[in-house]
Amino acid sequence: MYQLGIILCFFFFFLLKCSTSLDLQQDGKIVNGTVAANGEFPYAVSLRRSKTGHHSCGATLLNSRWLMTAAHCVRRAKPEDLNVQYGSNLIARNATQIAQVNAIHVHPEYDPKNKHFNDIALLQLTESVSFNDAVQPVHLPDPLQQTLSNSSAVLAGWGLNATGGSVQKQLMKVELQVFSDSECSDRHQVQLHSSQICAGVPEGGKGQCSGDSGGPLLIGGKERNGSDTQIGIVSWSVKPCTRPPYPGVFTEVSAYVDWIVQTVASHPTQDPLSSQLWIGQLIVARTPPPL
Repeated sequence: MYQLGIILCFFFFFLLKCSTSLDLQQDGKIVNGTVAANGEFPYAVSLRRSKTGHHSCGATLLNSRWLMTAAHCVRRAKPEDLNVQYGSNLIARNATQIAQVNAIHVHPEYDPKNKHFNDIALLQLTESVSFNDAVQPVHLPDPLQQTLSNSSAVLAGWGLNATGGSVQKQLMKVELQVFSDSECSDRHQVQLHSSQICAGVPEGGKGQCSGDSGGPLLIGGKERNGSDTQIGIVSWSVKPCTRPPYPGVFTEVSAYVDWIVQTVASHPTQDPLSSQLWIGQLIVARTPPPL
């Protein structure tokens, strides 16, 4: 009888282990996404811990020397604590395309206790990166540009495939639906800020997870005359990841275009490309007024 009890215990342990593994696997993707094609998101970069080379957050290239990410990814960091891998969908600790961070500019009114209000930061690199087919700047929206509810958007990142899952080595993508501000607040049962935007799927099961923070939410080229436009920065979500009815919450980039332009213009370099920004379908280059 004792031996039978041991056998039954092992049997039920095996079933529980298999069930848990399947629950966490979530189809082995970002959370239920697919592998991005090489060069599909040439502006996506991995923000890493410089000592270990471990991926911590996503970010996007704005030009040859500036990156955009979430404030909560970097607010307690020093430039020497970070570096970035760019130009590849496959992240690796010993990657060769690594850039060093020279300065961190967290939004001055970032408030992590107020639903991560103003969750945006800019990183200035020590040296300029060279553009090619695999390295390109992302397009910013026009200032205060509105995104229609029910629009189709794409999230890209290397985040966990589920709460308690693992960081993805390959860049993943997933198609999501943009929710109206009112529906987003209703689903979260709290009034969100007008400078935040939500995306997910009504039934849950697809979207962002830990490690995707700072990465881009994009409206694809078909809707923006052939060019991807970043409308959101991954900010926060209810755990476990992609739990219905809660869509992911993003910083709405269009609310911060003026701040981005002012910040970049206030820190000029000798590289003319480092002052240029794609805004809408125009390249904007501004230099500070003479002293």
